[in-house]
Amino acid sequence: MDDVILSIYVPTYNHEKYIARALDSILMQKTDYAYEVLVGEDASTDNTRAILKEYEKKYPGRFQMYYREKNMHKQKVRNAGDLIRRCSGKYIIALEGDDFWTDENKIDEEIRFLETHPDHIAVAHNCVVVGDNSKPNGEEYPECKDEEYTINHYVSEIMPGQLTTVMKRNYRRDNVFDTSLIDKGLIPGDRVQYFTFLCNGKVHCIQKKMSAYRHITNGGDSYSAGAKYSYKNAENMIREAILYAEKKSNKKNATYMEFSYLKNIRAGVKSGQINKKRAIKDFGNLKHKFTAVWLYVRFWINCHIRHKRIWL
Repeated sequence: MDDVILSIYVPTYNHEKYIARALDSILMQKTDYAYEVLVGEDASTDNTRAILKEYEKKYPGRFQMYYREKNMHKQKVRNAGDLIRRCSGKYIIALEGDDFWTDENKIDEEIRFLETHPDHIAVAHNCVVVGDNSKPNGEEYPECKDEEYTINHYVSEIMPGQLTTVMKRNYRRDNVFDTSLIDKGLIPGDRVQYFTFLCNGKVHCIQKKMSAYRHITNGGDSYSAGAKYSYKNAENMIREAILYAEKKSNKKNATYMEFSYLKNIRAGVKSGQINKKRAIKDFGNLKHKFTAVWLYVRFWINCHIRHKRIWL
């Protein structure tokens, strides 16, 4: 058998209604490249595990199942993180248990791009947002609509694509780049990854919808269902990102993240999570105060007056 080119990792918890659709979307993929599928079942309280065992019997050898004895959500290395460390492929991609792929050539197209573009760390594509019934719910994911993803997209809160669209080089197996920022366990983890990519290489965005992202805000066990703004978490993540960019001698990325730091201070005051005294104190942490304020003014004009998607 050829060496594994791609590792697909599937973290799942309480996805009994969706996991079969996710696995079927992997099985339908058409490619000449060898790939492996690692599924981490995180001690679900529903019938997710029973469904996985049925697939294990029906498709022997197609899936590597990891049935967790205890839920790993609060552990230092979580379910997805453990799966990533087990991936042996040259490239890796996630498919969360409640999402699914819609194009049978999805992984083949992304693999072929990375194989022919060694200067790119990752490649993404567009997605359709669906609800509990797996049908489009009218939402538009904040994804990149250009061929190349940049820091301008990042600080405008635009992602290269939803997590399950992003195929990247196996930074755990190979010495692709400095992973110290990712290793800190900051949240949200996907944004930490994307910033790291921008400090070390290129990210290409295929303008084609090839997957479905299930967005459930009421109930459910997805991150989007329970995610809440935290000034402390955002401040910590942005501060560490600035230090990382400075270490990589990437002045533009560091400066643009200082704008994000200032923007977060404003959000912290508005949400009541910090007072004005704390805001002034944190503003003092900025090394390029004038530039950060100027960028904030540009953001305000572009976002609130000109209504542009890219703020800077």
